[in-house]
Amino acid sequence: MKIPTLCLSVMALLASSSIHAMECKGLDEIRSKSNSAALQQLVKSVANNQDDVADCDSVATVMNKAARTDIEAGRKLEEDRPYNPSEAQANYAKAQSDPEVRQRLDQVSKEVSDSNQRLLYQAAILDEEGYYSARDMLVRQLRQQLK
Repeated sequence: MKIPTLCLSVMALLASSSIHAMECKGLDEIRSKSNSAALQQLVKSVANNQDDVADCDSVATVMNKAARTDIEAGRKLEEDRPYNPSEAQANYAKAQSDPEVRQRLDQVSKEVSDSNQRLLYQAAILDEEGYYSARDMLVRQLRQQLK
């Protein structure tokens, strides 16, 4: 009775890890399209260091925004709007006031030493939690650092 349960557990674990790996494959596409050596290096280090700090889709979204390779086609989940620094700061303050989000952001600050990776993961967390203006603020900072 224990062996079938163990087999099912192992199969579920393998399936979840292969699904996780498939979700993150979009990072290779970003690396191949990017002309920036710094961004390519960031993608490589993030792809090799797949901690579950942030959702892979959010990491890919932030990478696309940083590389400006996101295509404006298909169904839009967010309305296009000009960047508003004061709105972004207010949105970031709102994110900081959420205890769960603040804990995740603080954890990344403590555990990730590379400043580019730290900004990427923090922006991905904000994307995941729906703080899009704050995410855009960090993406702009990341672009500046990658120049």
